[in-house]
Amino acid sequence: MSENNSNETNTGSSKTKRIMAWIGIGIIGLWILATAVIAILPVPNKGRIFPFFMFGCIIFPIFLWIGMWIYGAVTGKKNVASYRTEEMEETLRQAEEIRQKMEEAENSSEE
Repeated sequence: MSENNSNETNTGSSKTKRIMAWIGIGIIGLWILATAVIAILPVPNKGRIFPFFMFGCIIFPIFLWIGMWIYGAVTGKKNVASYRTEEMEETLRQAEEIRQKMEEAENSSEE
């Protein structure tokens, strides 16, 4: 029964995260659409408005990523924006082992 309870609480949290993700995607999509409309249609003051919208197309996704990274850092939970995941750590350990073996082989061939 405890598994069912934990699944129910995870589902609620997961649903909230999905809703927030779709809201973020929607905002970015609408912003890009608005940028395209401003670029195509004859809009008054296009010279002032268009750079603002282009800047937003770059900055919004960056701010969303930074927000996810801060959330992960504060809560200690790993997410898409986490700097190092367990898989990354394992890959780095394996790369270090390979590097050491190559250095040992190189040193033994020199002697």
